[in-house]
Amino acid sequence: MQVNHLSIHNLRNLNNPSLSFSPQLNIIYGPNAAGKSSLLEALYILGNGRSFRTTKHNKVINDDFNDFTIFAKLQSSDTRHQLGFSRQRSGETQIKLNTEPVKRLSTLAKLSPIQILSPEQYDLLVKGPSSRRKQLDWGVFHVEHSVLGLWQKCHKIILQRNQLLKRQASYKDVSVWDKQLVTLSEQVTQLRQAYCDKITPLFSQYCQDFLGQYNLSLQLYPGWSDRKDIGLQSIYKEQFEKDKQLGYTQSSIHKADLRFLLDKTKRAGDYLSRGQQKLLITAFKLAQLKVMQEFGSQSPLFLLDDIGAELDAKHQQQLLKVLANQPPNQQIFITCVHLEPLKPLIEQYDDVRMFHVEHGHIKEVSTDAAAL
Repeated sequence: MQVNHLSIHNLRNLNNPSLSFSPQLNIIYGPNAAGKSSLLEALYILGNGRSFRTTKHNKVINDDFNDFTIFAKLQSSDTRHQLGFSRQRSGETQIKLNTEPVKRLSTLAKLSPIQILSPEQYDLLVKGPSSRRKQLDWGVFHVEHSVLGLWQKCHKIILQRNQLLKRQASYKDVSVWDKQLVTLSEQVTQLRQAYCDKITPLFSQYCQDFLGQYNLSLQLYPGWSDRKDIGLQSIYKEQFEKDKQLGYTQSSIHKADLRFLLDKTKRAGDYLSRGQQKLLITAFKLAQLKVMQEFGSQSPLFLLDDIGAELDAKHQQQLLKVLANQPPNQQIFITCVHLEPLKPLIEQYDDVRMFHVEHGHIKEVSTDAAAL
């Protein structure tokens, strides 16, 4: 997927830019708080329907207006599209694809997949399982779209089962849903595990590059523990009284976790320093990008926000080395304060566009004007 042109209106402090991009490398530079991350935020919204910086959509809208609008001309799976996204302070959202209304955010995700490495991502190891599960399912979806339908059916049954549990229904009534839930849970877990099998060797290699002295691995926790090897159906029977007491289902895909392990048994987040955790997440994001390039229907946009502030000079150069060897159809956007560290990367690309940002104004500049 590639974004050819982007127009933004009333988003944060941006001065309504209209920009055309390189299909390969795009550098956005300028002082802190100038609006660089807001440009990436607009791109991210196109593929996700939400910001990566805040859960409060009102914060994304410029204080002087009641809505923001993003319009893009893009190419997805070798087809050209026009995509518009607008959100009001009330929360009302309008999405149009080639002038036709879009009702499902999954349409955006499939059309314009976006991978991001930003300061907000580096807490993945210490957050709860929900954040890691979302990252896992993002990757699974973009390799195997069928997982979404299975996931939705599974969650509907969990909701039905939970309602019965809250009403203190009998096991006979609740167990009617268990057979379907077991089948769907196992199908989703198989797809998740298949994805983990694809990403694990790539993740291990990137970890070796960035954190060579550590033995790091990934482990999928499906959402239930079957130490007795009795199967999920029997687990539901054993847990029924406790589930009824709690009023919800304890075991299924909604409790899954992607565990990052040190020496195969220890949780990496408990042992690695803050800096080392950043390197691990960088390795994971690069592995996800590679898996999608190799197994997905198209490459995602890759957004890197403020890498100079998050990685030391040595590891910045390691990351830039990886970026310099991307496929020619991989579109990349990087924000930074200082251009000098990016000079080796820029020299590796034939097609580079550079944008200077200051006080919300974005201006395309030549590499000569940028004093490279």
